[in-house]
Amino acid sequence: MKKPQDALRKLGLLFLNFVLFYVLLRLIILLAGRTGIMAIYYIGTSLYMLGAAGVFLAFFCLNGFTVNDVDRTWEDLPDSWPDDRKRDFLAKQPERRKKARSLMYILLPMVITIGINYIELTFLK
Repeated sequence: MKKPQDALRKLGLLFLNFVLFYVLLRLIILLAGRTGIMAIYYIGTSLYMLGAAGVFLAFFCLNGFTVNDVDRTWEDLPDSWPDDRKRDFLAKQPERRKKARSLMYILLPMVITIGINYIELTFLK
């Protein structure tokens, strides 16, 4: 049975990461606005988006080249793989999924921040 403190800790970590990523993006926008150099905005937001894409790719690869949480079976793996590679892949799958799950604490706040920025640019300005 999971403790309520674990859920609160996870929510707190998600909220803290959201605040950090949101403040980072707002600082990039503020710096570009104050200096009048739009290249800061374009480069900063591009690096932010590349970082989010990199975290997503890492999550996707660690999660077994899928975005769901269904474990892959022997039959799901390519026939071209030798048996020892299939065994290694299936043996390491739980450990990789645990690492991928921890990346969600970075990826989810980044995506929410990107969504909020999109809403601000599209509907509120």
